[in-house]
Amino acid sequence: MEYDDLKNEILELIERHTEGEYWDFKQQWHSNNVDLIHDIICMANSLANRDCYIIIGVEDETYNVLGVSGEKRKNQQNVINLLQQRPSWAGGYVPEVYVKTISIEDKEIDIVVIKQSDNTPFYLLEDYKKEGQPIFKGAIYTRKGDTNTPKTETADLYDTELLWKRRFGLLYNPSQRAKFYLRDLDNWELVESEKINPDYTIYLAYENRNNTDDLIKNPNVFSKNNMGVLCFYLFAFCNMSYHPHFFDNNKIVLYYKNIPLFSSNVECIDEGRTIMVPPELWNDAYYIKDDFRYLMLEFSFYHLCTVYSSEAKEMFWRVIPIYDNEEEYNVFTVYVKSNGFSRERFFENKMERIALERLNNTKIFDYKYYNDPKMIERVSAYLVNNKGVVVNFCNPQNKEYNEITRYLRTGKMLVDWLDEWRNNKK
Repeated sequence: MEYDDLKNEILELIERHTEGEYWDFKQQWHSNNVDLIHDIICMANSLANRDCYIIIGVEDETYNVLGVSGEKRKNQQNVINLLQQRPSWAGGYVPEVYVKTISIEDKEIDIVVIKQSDNTPFYLLEDYKKEGQPIFKGAIYTRKGDTNTPKTETADLYDTELLWKRRFGLLYNPSQRAKFYLRDLDNWELVESEKINPDYTIYLAYENRNNTDDLIKNPNVFSKNNMGVLCFYLFAFCNMSYHPHFFDNNKIVLYYKNIPLFSSNVECIDEGRTIMVPPELWNDAYYIKDDFRYLMLEFSFYHLCTVYSSEAKEMFWRVIPIYDNEEEYNVFTVYVKSNGFSRERFFENKMERIALERLNNTKIFDYKYYNDPKMIERVSAYLVNNKGVVVNFCNPQNKEYNEITRYLRTGKMLVDWLDEWRNNKK
């Protein structure tokens, strides 16, 4: 959330003159860490099922803005360290928190943002004792209305059941549950019997193929002249040059019972050993982590690929941005546009000012060893150990070689720019 959006929301909460299910006011930072961790657990397990706020620097009876100061004040890293280093968390699940500071009436207000999570309930595996009343192991603390569960008690059976249902994806509609299950990659099974009828199934359909030998037909197709910028990101992978194959009439489909929830063409390289769900648009190649396309991509890499698939994925991520959510994509797009990067036409990227400077400073290396097949392994090893390097493995004879290079450079520029932008926001 951007500064102005957060500030406006906090101002609106202050004006309500009450506390609620997802926000709590504190006059000052907690005098001991046990109380702080207890409040964070309650908010992480809030029945509101959204981001929650501990707003510090506001008097909780008069709702006057007091501001924060003093030796007990903590920054984001202080809070993260406290959560990760002190108590033992069930399942290793630790609440995700951020500390933001805003200015109201010329006074600084700290907000501990506790991110919504489906890993509820959060609880400890051992008592946590420092100062005052301890937090007890196994106790489920939550926030209901404007009240936290006391340290000496545990949430009632109904609320605890809701929290566990959230973890298991039982509170959501079929599409939402599908996303929940797709994140649980280990528990998908290959089923060959038609007698078994699970609710969620994924099919890889090889359409118009007589046999698997067709998959390795024309092994050098990518290295010649009939493919290019439509799949530019594939040329960042070293095995593109020697074992490529592309087919756009084969699909991966996710079903809920007999209802298709997601369908996409797939791209294959390395003699079909690497199967990829492509970005929705090639001229604006990106993924969003909570979308079906990204989740199905991760599924394909995990279950349908072999040999060099993890290496391929890592190479693709050097030229394809991955956004946390739709909001981040929209905000970042506005940001780069304000700095000279925009898509004026479907096939064109307009570059000027800062964007053009960044593009010109983005290096893409050419692969020059087509006559020496042994070099591919050496170059591959080099790439694994040098995370910021991108090589264009396209054959220079490809008529779209220069365009492929341009798109690879643009993709890497956006990946690096997004990472820098995120770091500057912290």
